[in-house]
Amino acid sequence: MAMLAACSSPQERKMANRGFEYEEAKLEGRAFLIPAGLQSPRFSSDYDVPPLPESSRDGVTGAKVDVRPPAQLLTVVPGSQIVQGAGEPTIAYYALSTSQDVGSDAWAFLMNFLAKFGVTTEQLDRNAGTLETGWFTNTAALDGWGEEDDDYQIRQRYLFTLKRDDVRHSVNVSVRVLQHEEEMDGEKSTTLSQDEARRYAVRALNQFSLYYDQQLKSREQHKSATGMGLALGFDNNELSAWVADAPFEQVWLRVNRLLPGYGFTIKDTQQSLGWIDVEYDDPGKEFWQQAGAEPFNLEEGKYRFQLGEMTGGKTSITLFDEDKKPVKSSVVSQMHITLSKAFAKAMADKTE
Repeated sequence: MAMLAACSSPQERKMANRGFEYEEAKLEGRAFLIPAGLQSPRFSSDYDVPPLPESSRDGVTGAKVDVRPPAQLLTVVPGSQIVQGAGEPTIAYYALSTSQDVGSDAWAFLMNFLAKFGVTTEQLDRNAGTLETGWFTNTAALDGWGEEDDDYQIRQRYLFTLKRDDVRHSVNVSVRVLQHEEEMDGEKSTTLSQDEARRYAVRALNQFSLYYDQQLKSREQHKSATGMGLALGFDNNELSAWVADAPFEQVWLRVNRLLPGYGFTIKDTQQSLGWIDVEYDDPGKEFWQQAGAEPFNLEEGKYRFQLGEMTGGKTSITLFDEDKKPVKSSVVSQMHITLSKAFAKAMADKTE
């Protein structure tokens, strides 16, 4: 068992399972001996092998050679295609019907994919089509063995780029690694080879494709009578928001009932305009531990929850600070981890 465990370390899975003594081999030059009584033959330099340039030795050798097969992009989403010739791993997702807004779906699926792994949105530029993630830490999205290896720690940040094509009714999603930190048996590393960076980017994009496919399938299923879904998305003004899968009236009641239980004191409301003014006071570490919930990364102070009706019977919830400026996307995505569970639980507890 000990031998099996040792052979399954992340580093050893990358290298060949034989010795590397050949790296010490040297070319032995021997003089051309002319037997006594014979004349030396004429030599031509026409076929001399030129010496190798120093740049030819820049590649990895021996134990540093990654023997794993190349990571391949998966087109698990119906109609999706690999974009050939792109500088980074890229998949094109196509609308499956005339009513599907594939661009909005891709953005919403991406942010909720990150939330699934407890990863925040650090920087979001919808106009530029870029999203910088927080840290993925020891998850299957990075390394399938990471979660079960206590001696191997890894975390990474990614840049997702979404490019919409309204003519083809599609959106291209690309991924690349922004930051990398790895620790094995106490030794830390922050560098990746080009091949390793691409491998991780491919795996992250494949994980997103699997999540994308799951969301499309769940959309086709009948909605459960119990449970109110709360997803990350955008309101009608393209601001980061939570999107509740329920009509405005139901969400209005849910939010008013839920907020006081999480440190928000409701100061004023205006249902006709859809806003709820609150003051937030962090309930403290003990509260969050007892609730088994992720603390909000929100500064104490005054805020406004703005609700808005959306197409498809959904409702957006946008959070503004005291100056009526939208709260950062990173805070919205982090709060979603707890709020989504609270919404589902509140619906399950409902007996009306």
